[in-house]
Amino acid sequence: MRNRGNEHHTTIIKRSARKNHGEVHGGAWKVAFADFTLAMMALFMVLWIMGSVTEEERKEIVSMLHGESIFDGNTLTPISQKNGQGGQLALIGGGRPTLSSTSQRSAAGSKSSGDVSTSAEESEGSEGAGDARLGLTTDAESLDEVNARSHSEIDDLARIIMKITSTYDAQANLKMEIVPQGLRILVSDDQKREMFQRSSAILTPFFRRLLTEFAPELNKIDNKIIITGHTDATHYRDQERYNNWNLSGERAMQARAVLTKGGLAPEKILQVSGMADQMLLDPQRPLSSANRRIEIMVLTRTASDSLYQFFGQHGEKVIKPLADKLNNSR
Repeated sequence: MRNRGNEHHTTIIKRSARKNHGEVHGGAWKVAFADFTLAMMALFMVLWIMGSVTEEERKEIVSMLHGESIFDGNTLTPISQKNGQGGQLALIGGGRPTLSSTSQRSAAGSKSSGDVSTSAEESEGSEGAGDARLGLTTDAESLDEVNARSHSEIDDLARIIMKITSTYDAQANLKMEIVPQGLRILVSDDQKREMFQRSSAILTPFFRRLLTEFAPELNKIDNKIIITGHTDATHYRDQERYNNWNLSGERAMQARAVLTKGGLAPEKILQVSGMADQMLLDPQRPLSSANRRIEIMVLTRTASDSLYQFFGQHGEKVIKPLADKLNNSR
């Protein structure tokens, strides 16, 4: 007999879907999160480094990364190479100049040697004696030997100058650079020290002592020296009576006087000139203290020979070849 209570009983079967969370998510989110964390850490490291250095230091770092000179490759002598050759320059502390710069110097030296020998064949014995007096290369020592010795002496001089600068705690006031023409020394103002009294050619005592220390070291080598004065873009009211050309020239002459009094032989100074505000180190800030500077260029033997040939001895080496070329072209 059926149980009447079971007639209306309903059986309910509940099926639950099992979700495999491990197969859906896996560990990919952990890898992505780790990458994100690493990227954020790198970002904050870069921001921290940028905040801890000055803007000038950042510009120098960018220039070094791009293989550029901190001076933008601007040379102050009339012997600079064409099309910016030798633009990759070695800063002091970074070792010797690059191989490309060295090869360019050798090529320039070979060309200079050829010019000297050609002029010697055309001239009399008196002109040959004049070349010897000017310090041109003789047969007793090959041009390569002279260049190698000159570059070695310049490297040693750079280290000595840097050591003196460190002793005076004047690293912020001095920059050096090895260029194809020699060693370029820049002595400039900063926010703490002024090289000259404002708008005058009176050298302050600190920089007078610093240049006096440089003088004996500059005198130890046979290289010729060029001294150049620079100003910022501040102009005088009466430009006719006195201007930046006068000021830069007088400052260069003052630096020359201090160096010669400190022990530098006067005959080693080949040129003293003023550039006014025509070659600013910081064109974005024409009134910056970095633009007020004295530049001392220690020339290699090849560079000084080229400079002699550029101006010529009594004008003969410049005018005569040009006249010959004009006659041959007719």
